[in-house]
Amino acid sequence: MSEKKYSAKNIIHKEVVMLERTVLVLLIVFQTASTLGAVSPFFLRSSSVRYENRKNDPGRVVHKTPLKNLDLPSSSTNPQKFLDQNFFYNMMNVAQYLQSLPTSCHFEGTRYSCNIGLGCVFQGKRPVDLCNGGLLWSCCVPRNIVPSVINLVNEPECGRSHMRDSKIVGGENANFGEQPWQVAIVKQSFLYRKISCGGALINRQWVVTAAHCVSRTQTSGLRVRLGEHDIKQTTEKYPHEEMAVRRKVVNPGYNPSNYQHDIALLELQRPVRFRRHLIPVCLPLYGEDFAGQKAIVTGWGRTRYGVRDSPGILQKVELQVIDHNECQDWYKSIGRKETIFPTMVCAGYKEGGKDSCQGDSGGPLTAVKNGRSTLVGLVSWGVGCARPKLPGVYTKISEYVEWIEKVTS
Repeated sequence: MSEKKYSAKNIIHKEVVMLERTVLVLLIVFQTASTLGAVSPFFLRSSSVRYENRKNDPGRVVHKTPLKNLDLPSSSTNPQKFLDQNFFYNMMNVAQYLQSLPTSCHFEGTRYSCNIGLGCVFQGKRPVDLCNGGLLWSCCVPRNIVPSVINLVNEPECGRSHMRDSKIVGGENANFGEQPWQVAIVKQSFLYRKISCGGALINRQWVVTAAHCVSRTQTSGLRVRLGEHDIKQTTEKYPHEEMAVRRKVVNPGYNPSNYQHDIALLELQRPVRFRRHLIPVCLPLYGEDFAGQKAIVTGWGRTRYGVRDSPGILQKVELQVIDHNECQDWYKSIGRKETIFPTMVCAGYKEGGKDSCQGDSGGPLTAVKNGRSTLVGLVSWGVGCARPKLPGVYTKISEYVEWIEKVTS
């Protein structure tokens, strides 16, 4: 008992010292900037988070274009005037950066508040870097729930996101680690290699995706990328992992002509080592219905139908799960003859505007149930993207729970 108390005191002391040193370094940086006119890396980072917003068509993701350079004069005949302008400009950028920081965070499925890191320590809590401000602006987490190895999750509960909250849902960038079950299906051969679909991690060694994504591809030509966020960058907080596929199991009832039973399972070459950005999604109960509930669909697909370019950062949009009969009626009301089978589920809005699109196939549609994200569906098919009375159609996972358990057990 005495050893544990001594260890806890040592930890608190080390954290206080580390935070005090960080504050001291920042004070030195401010002093240097005010006396020498130097622009610190902190200021450069602050200026780089300013964005230029663009108006978009309904349903299109708002692209954010970072300003690449500081708008500072290259020279000045009055060094002191340049110094004052430079310091004031940097202070304005710092203020804008601080305003963008979140006020709450999630750790192991529970919401906590963000605060100054030193304040967390004084409250008897542990500052955790989940609030986009390092140890200066941290998630204050009670010490008794902190895992022994803070960067790993040994046996996580499914559907728990350990990363910070996102501020906006609906045609926006997902935060890193916000959807830790999202995977990318990579197809490769001697001549090409590309991300073709999405999928969801459901346990340590199995991924679920749409059958139409993998049915015609040899198992040797498939790879699964886990923990990916920005497919055009490699400088993320935690690296993604890519694994070969040991076995591919396409649902025996899959019909490519009408997308019935559009579901497949991929067994990974080795078990996944769970981390903060690698956590499985929960499966629903057999026959469970989510009609009327809000759900999130994610993917790297196109942001508008017919547009070739796709975003680099994982995209998300909030949709409403639609009653099966109502969805079928919407399709019929505008002369469509497609059948919405009971093994399918629709998600979107009557007026359109928000939807999954080309390239999102196989990606997860999830709804929060008892604080956990549960897999409602997989992106399967649709008529165009985000059109009125034509919501996207998804493979209804609750109809396949028994099949999934049989294959993966």
